[in-house]
Amino acid sequence: MLLRNSLWHLSGVAIPALVALATVPVLISGLGLEGFGIITLITSVVGYFGILDFNLSAGTLKYLAQYHAQKDKQRFAETFWFGALFYGLIGSIGALLLSLIAVPVLTHYFTISSSLVDETLWTLKIAALGFALSQWQNYLVSVPQALQRYDKSAQGEAVFGVLVNVVSAYVALSGGGISGVMAARVFISALNILWLTWLLKQLQVIVRPVWPRRDIRILLTHFSAYAYLSRLASMLHQHADKLIIGSLAGPIALSLYAVPNQLASRILGLTYRLGSVVYPRVSALSATANNELLRQLYLDATRWITYLNFAVLGVIALVGEEFLRRWVGTEFVAEGYPILLLVTFALLLDSLTQIPSLINDGLGHPKITGRFALARGLIGVPMVYVGTLYAGIKGAALAHLLASALMAAIFLVYVHGRTIPISLRETLKSGWIPSLSWGLSALLLSLPMRWIVPNGVSGLLLHVSWTLAMLSLIGFIFLSREDERQILLSAVRRLIPRTS
Repeated sequence: MLLRNSLWHLSGVAIPALVALATVPVLISGLGLEGFGIITLITSVVGYFGILDFNLSAGTLKYLAQYHAQKDKQRFAETFWFGALFYGLIGSIGALLLSLIAVPVLTHYFTISSSLVDETLWTLKIAALGFALSQWQNYLVSVPQALQRYDKSAQGEAVFGVLVNVVSAYVALSGGGISGVMAARVFISALNILWLTWLLKQLQVIVRPVWPRRDIRILLTHFSAYAYLSRLASMLHQHADKLIIGSLAGPIALSLYAVPNQLASRILGLTYRLGSVVYPRVSALSATANNELLRQLYLDATRWITYLNFAVLGVIALVGEEFLRRWVGTEFVAEGYPILLLVTFALLLDSLTQIPSLINDGLGHPKITGRFALARGLIGVPMVYVGTLYAGIKGAALAHLLASALMAAIFLVYVHGRTIPISLRETLKSGWIPSLSWGLSALLLSLPMRWIVPNGVSGLLLHVSWTLAMLSLIGFIFLSREDERQILLSAVRRLIPRTS
């Protein structure tokens, strides 16, 4: 079931991510470099208003999964409605504050061409409505995931994820401008909420509204208070660099930074989705105290997610220069490829903390993850500011890498053997070392293709195909256990049509 949920969860974001990457050149063509930079800037400003989100979704996801496993319908209903009321309130407050505060902030601290100022302000007002809707949308999509119905949540995410990117690109090419693109995204978000409401009714989740008792409110807020630190740090990590670059270097420099950053982040997001299904599973296991199953789950997830992250980011490093040239143009290669390499290695280091963080939270220790994540943000933001001030966008990317290396190392040493009941030595031996060594072997076998294949799209596709084939073959032969190979072979056989 865990493998099936992982694949469903991946599918929900894989297709939209690929479509999003494909539409970036279209958006740049329709909006221009400055327009694309302004959209990125507004997204970052709106993202910072997520500070209002107490991250109650982390608590509701954990306890919805737990109460569902225990068949406690009353507590399940109270947990659901507490989250629904909370995110309705947060969305309304955030939309109001965005309308009142974000406009003077944007016009005061960022340099925008006079011809785009009025449209930028109008776009911000549209984005404020989008913030309110996104709070509901993000909460509702987590509910079927708590039930481990990733098939249902993934179907909606795939359809609406593709739709928002395609429609945005169409509006940009049609001359709708940045305000038209933002309005299209908000409209599709509203449609997604309607579909999610229908889905939850089909799953019999939405029942008669009930007011949560005091113990439920305390339990959820206590858990989420520490998880909130992780969310706060995530916002610092995701948006601070863009706001700093937009302020110090302007929208055009921000576009040159954001495009390679988006490429690496979106692709890594695919493997993150595979690992994130561990969280509700661990939450359910914590109710039964099955330590041996938890240990095996942790080591298996670490081994495979580390290998996949290293493989994906290794492919980006090998073919990223040619891909940027063919994807968005030669003007992005000189500035963009060094950014891509630095961001890639920073994300790889960050990815080593993914499974430990999920296990840590699932076992009920979000304060540890939250404190380290917040420290990562508080250390990283000043470093990015200094890096940008003295070395531009390359300095910002290098600062990210250094902050990731420092905080990942400290976090991993601290949690193993403490909140995570597995030693760091065992994790190294059974998880990271096999994954990284076999992944590096596959990439080294693929490296000569960089000079063998011809330039152009055909050579790029051949290089990527060869690298993926090497990674798949080595992973199947040397990294997987016998039982895992049998499961994979069985899945492949089911995909092959039978002949009479």
